[in-house]
Amino acid sequence: MRLLLLPICVSKLAGLTTWEPFELSFEASESHNGYAFPVEVEFVHEDPAESKLTVKAFWDGGRTWKARAVLPEPGRWTWKSVSDDSGMNAIDGTLDVSEPGAVQVEANPNLRGSLRISESGRYFEYADGTPVFLLANTLWGGNTARCGLGENESGPFFQHLFDRKAKGFNTMLMQYFHGYGDYPDSPGHRNEGGKPYLDIETKELNPAFFHYLDQRMEALWREGFIVAIPTTWWGKTKNCVFTPEDAERISAYCAVRYGAYNSIWSISGEYQYAFDDCGWTEADFNRIGRVVQQHNPFGRPLSIHPSGRTNWDPPHNTQSSLPFHDQPWLDHHWLQTGQSRDRLHNMVSRSVETRLARPATPVFLSEAYYERSFDAEGAYTSRWQVWTSLVQGTCGFGYGTFGIWQFYDPDDPRGETGKHANQVVPWWDAFDLPGSREVGPVHSALGQLDWWKLEPATNKIRVDGNPGVSPSAEDISPPQAARIGDQAWILYIPRGNAGKRIQLLDTSKGDWTGSWINPRTGARFSSASVSVQGRQLRLPDLPKPQNEDWVFLAKAK
Repeated sequence: MRLLLLPICVSKLAGLTTWEPFELSFEASESHNGYAFPVEVEFVHEDPAESKLTVKAFWDGGRTWKARAVLPEPGRWTWKSVSDDSGMNAIDGTLDVSEPGAVQVEANPNLRGSLRISESGRYFEYADGTPVFLLANTLWGGNTARCGLGENESGPFFQHLFDRKAKGFNTMLMQYFHGYGDYPDSPGHRNEGGKPYLDIETKELNPAFFHYLDQRMEALWREGFIVAIPTTWWGKTKNCVFTPEDAERISAYCAVRYGAYNSIWSISGEYQYAFDDCGWTEADFNRIGRVVQQHNPFGRPLSIHPSGRTNWDPPHNTQSSLPFHDQPWLDHHWLQTGQSRDRLHNMVSRSVETRLARPATPVFLSEAYYERSFDAEGAYTSRWQVWTSLVQGTCGFGYGTFGIWQFYDPDDPRGETGKHANQVVPWWDAFDLPGSREVGPVHSALGQLDWWKLEPATNKIRVDGNPGVSPSAEDISPPQAARIGDQAWILYIPRGNAGKRIQLLDTSKGDWTGSWINPRTGARFSSASVSVQGRQLRLPDLPKPQNEDWVFLAKAK
């Protein structure tokens, strides 16, 4: 019998800090089903009143089982395994855990602690209380061979990861495995270790596949990314290869194997397709949700990703996860507003209706209108969406690009190119579309206000004396506003407002300061003046070029 202490990070276990993933490895004396969890590990802090934690171990091939965890408090922890297998039972040890230094936390926000839902129910925050707006990049095909790791972190996966980090993204939308429900013949796509199953009929797990997924998850954690992740798409094809029972088993396995990483979870992508294509029911998804929560000791926020269509049978004829709001397994909402310009305005209406649900939960705009290489308006559309998302009170926005989300590679030697769509371009051509640079400047506003306190207030806008209106399928130019009581305002002013007189109502009397943000660059500069007449604040004229979009911040002195 041999016990291995293998930290996921390169650092030695002796230097373990709070919130840093690590793993304990065990050798079983007998064989077990790969989906079973025959050993648990109990962690107890030296001050028992401080923290206790129990995690299950996952199968890692042969007779190897691993327990992966993070510890929330500094100090000495004792641990002990519990199993009916004599080779894995009653093994114990101690761990000395320190607090990370300020430099470490600055380099990796994941060291601030596990993501959790704020007390207000409107946004996510790290365990240390720091609010975080999820600026997500969509990389559904990130765990595939065509999005490879390469040698010494030189592969496309790392090229993309470092590029998105430099552009201000802090969240990655990815699937544990790709190429099933969203592809007509559901072949499943390999990574460097092969496909997730050795046999698609029996659903026998392939440990080598998960070893390479481990490397991706560890890299994302190390670079400070939160991972927003469904297991896969269960439906969206008539060639259904999964039963609800299959989904329960693999969802529990992924929850146990990857629960230590900072993440938010979805039990499915575009769940409504599984109703029509595969005969699943709402009860099937509720069972999956309950199973995942039973294997969620770190309290990862859990939701379900909807379709962008609305022609489903009620109550699922929506672009949000709202039909599951009353289910105890769900604690936040994902939105998808559709891949056509005439549905952009749904970002407003869907955010409004979901925010009205009680109790309040965070609303994550997980999938919006993707940028296309042939679309001259793509960068503007991307800006419009991220600023609309912020002003409408969501907790984050997912930017997507055709060619990147599926990591399209027409030269893949085995023909796993990624989903082909009209006018899609290879990932290397889609890599640096301008929208990927022009959503990051939203950080210029995040750093200027307590953005998590913003409440949508477009009804307080007047444009040339007329009440403000919401964007529509025909017109996305109406200005949008949010406020923090009588202390601050933020307005997003889309294209099409040059020369218009814009005012805010119900503004407290007193002096105000105003500043403009250029949403293309993030540059910020003070306005010439902010005039208040009665309780109406009038914005100064738009900066040049006036035919572009602008952001205005106003603060009470």
